[in-house]
Amino acid sequence: MTEKSRKSRAKKYILFLNNRYSAAETDFYRKRLNNKVTVAVDGGVRFFLRRQIRPDIIIGDFDSAPRLSEKYLSGLEVIRFSPRKDKTDSQLAIEMAIERGADEIEICGALGRTEIDHTLENIFLLHVIKQASRLKRRRIRGRILSPLSEVILLENEKAVITGRKGDYLSILPLSDGVKVRFAGLVYPAPKASLKFGDSLSLRNQFAESKAAIAVKGTALVVTVRKRVG
Repeated sequence: MTEKSRKSRAKKYILFLNNRYSAAETDFYRKRLNNKVTVAVDGGVRFFLRRQIRPDIIIGDFDSAPRLSEKYLSGLEVIRFSPRKDKTDSQLAIEMAIERGADEIEICGALGRTEIDHTLENIFLLHVIKQASRLKRRRIRGRILSPLSEVILLENEKAVITGRKGDYLSILPLSDGVKVRFAGLVYPAPKASLKFGDSLSLRNQFAESKAAIAVKGTALVVTVRKRVG
C-alpha cells in the first residue's frame, strides 16, 4: 500500500490551527503525526513550513496563511473558502474530518495566547465533535493538545486519562447537576453534584500515572502537565 492510499484510509486526523509553535515543541508534535491525516488550517501551515514537513491537506480562506508557491501546493489537497463564510476555518476543518470518517480528531494550536474569543470557540468545537458522534452513531473522539495541556469533553461517559504523578487535572462542569467519580487522583471526588461554574473540582493532582474519570452530565476535563514530554 502506498503512503497516499494508506493516508486516504486513515481514520485519525490531526489539525494544526493558526498559532505560534516554538522550536522546543517540535518533538512533541512530530511524534503525533504518524499514521494520521495531517491538516494545516489556514495559518497553521506555518508549523509545517518551518519544519519542512508537507501536510496532507490545507484548508481555510487563506487570510492568515503566508503566500504559498505552486511548487509547495502541488501534491497537497487544497480546500479554499471565501473569507465571507459563516464558520471559522477550524470548524470547517473539523466538519471535513468528520464527513471523511474520522474517529479521532486531535486539535493543536487551539489555546491562544491573546485571542480569548477564538480560544473559547476552539474549546467549544469539542461539543461539535460530540454532537456529530451522536448524530452519526459512531464514536468520534476529540481532544485539544499542547505540550503542556490536554482538553477533552465528557458527556455521561467514562475515560482513562494519563499523566505523571503531580500533574494537575481539573473537571469543569458545563451544566448544573454534574456528578463526577474518579480514582487515581490525590483528593477525593466531591460527594455532592456540581453546578455550572463550581471550582471545587479544579486542580486535583495525579497520584499515579493514570486517572479513571466518570462523568454524569457534561464537563470539560483539563490536564496540565508540569513539564513537556
